[in-house]
Amino acid sequence: MTQTKRKYKATFIIDTRGREETLDQLLEKVKQDIAAVQGEVVSVENLGQRDLTRPTDPKFVNAPYVQMEFLAPITGPKQLHERLRLNQIVYRAMFEKA
Repeated sequence: MTQTKRKYKATFIIDTRGREETLDQLLEKVKQDIAAVQGEVVSVENLGQRDLTRPTDPKFVNAPYVQMEFLAPITGPKQLHERLRLNQIVYRAMFEKA
């Protein structure tokens, strides 16, 4: 039985502090995490470097924002949020149905 997939839109704040990889390389890792929860990336939009509204670290006040649309099962966003919390590439993530 195949699961029906829903379309989701996610906004990620990427943590680039102390990393040698480029933003594109970090986004590839996020795409791999989406694929690991049976998701398919539809589109990626780089929103650029923006100031954080509520910075938790005084030395980390701006970061790249990226918006992705992807197809995933109903449990996809919850599983993806847990995976991203563990790998620490994504500083914050927000998911919504597209």
